Parts: sequence; C-alpha cells; structure tokens
Amino acid sequence: MKDFENKVAVITGAGSGIGRGIAEVAANHKMQIVLADVDEVGLNETLEIVKAKGVEAIARVTDVSNLDEVENLASQTFETFQHCHLLFNNAGVLGPAPLSQVNREMYDWLMNINLGGCFNGVHAFLPKMQSSKEEGHIIATCSTSGFIAYPVLGLYSASKFAIRGLMTSLRAELLGSNVGVSIVCPGEVTTNIVNSTFKSPSDQKVVEASEDTNPDPKALLEVAAEDAQNTYPISPFEAAQAIFSGIENKDFYIFTHKGYKRQLEEISSEYLDAFDQAMFQ
Repeated sequence: MKDFENKVAVITGAGSGIGRGIAEVAANHKMQIVLADVDEVGLNETLEIVKAKGVEAIARVTDVSNLDEVENLASQTFETFQHCHLLFNNAGVLGPAPLSQVNREMYDWLMNINLGGCFNGVHAFLPKMQSSKEEGHIIATCSTSGFIAYPVLGLYSASKFAIRGLMTSLRAELLGSNVGVSIVCPGEVTTNIVNSTFKSPSDQKVVEASEDTNPDPKALLEVAAEDAQNTYPISPFEAAQAIFSGIENKDFYIFTHKGYKRQLEEISSEYLDAFDQAMFQ
C-alpha cells in the first residue's frame, strides 16, 4: 500500500504512546481514522489532535480483551466508513514483575489484552477486509521482547512471542490475498507502558509486596535497556513513521531500532548450533 489518502485506519491503544503516534502519522496521510482505547481521557485527546489536522475520525472506548467490544468496534467502523484498510492491533500492557510474584489473575489479565486483543482484532475485522477485495493490511505491535526474553518481562515476552507466532501463521494463510500482514518490533519508545501494572479487584497491585521484594519497575527494566547496544529512545511519532514505511515496503518484520542486531544474531546462532547437534545424533 503506497497511497494512504482517504483510506481507513483502525488503531487500538490509541490513547497514548505508539498508538497516538500512529494516529498522528495516519492523519498526516489524510486517512479516515477509528481510535480505540480503554482510557477515555487519552482517547479524546488523540481525537482532538487528529481532527485538528482536518481528517474524519471517531473514537470508541474499547476493551480489546473483550471480543464483544471489539466486534462492536468493527461494526461501527464499517457502518461509518464502510472499509478498514489498515488494522493496527496495538493495545498492550507491560505488567513487569518477577514470575515468582505473578499469579494466575495477572497472567489472564496480560494475556487477554496483549495476545487476546490481537486475536480479537483479527477475528472481528479480517472477514470483511477480505471480502471487500480492496488492499488491506493488519499490523500487530509485537516487540523486541518477542525475540529476546528479559528478567521481569516473562509474561510480556510470552505474549509477544505468541503474537509473533500468530501473525507468522496469518501471513502464510493470507499469502496472495488482498490483505497483508506485519508485526512491529520496537525497541525503547518514550511511552508510559512501564506503568501498566496489574491491579486486583481491590485496586491493589498484585506484585507490590514490599519495596524490598519489589523494586521500581523502571529499575528492574534497566537490564533490558543496557542490553540494547547502540540504541536510544525514540518518540512514538518516530516509531509510527517507521511503521508506515514498513507497510509501504510490505515488510513483515518492522524494526524501529538497529541496536538489537547482535542479540538477534546470537539467538539465531543458538538455534543453528542446536539443529546441527541434533543432526549428528
């Protein structure tokens, strides 16, 4: 897809961060935009930003972990704009915590948003995108953590590894069709995702036992930041620009940072070494 003008973009997690950046770039391309997020305040702020650029846009409060709500989002999209050309399954949470302090409730929360939200988006939008016969593209926000697992990001990495598998299969299934597939693998982007921690029904963070047993999530994540050699944080807008460039190029993997090349090569080397050893047994 080279010409985005007057095409329709649906963006989940649009209330802040990369989602807002995607919305801004989509507006610069004069797209018609559907914004979705659970954060109504942030969602309305993004809506004001894109409308100020003179484009048509609607905003709907949507919990992507709820299939009914995502299907309702799809219905409103097609009723309003008749099409969905770019579907950004972008909503996600980080929930940093050591696995020893994670319970099943937190597991379900994170997986239902990150992986479940991606599945729900595909389930709700893909059939009509295919039947329209117009060129379309489904983009899932993965992460370098979909390749590289770090301490305290066990659940997050598991969800992103799963998204990578889901979307890789989807790409194979849609090969030769009118719908393309990409996954976005950003490095460090200046968003507030580090604060997306689980809260129990009593509104207490499950993983906040004490300061001694639970350091600040930002401090826990320093190991991931240090591992990304030769990288630097970029803005959500810069990340979104890279994403649109990747869509234009029909890239499946869209990386926003180059500093993870060494780590990915090491992982690939481990796979190949293990395969070679197995062949000799």
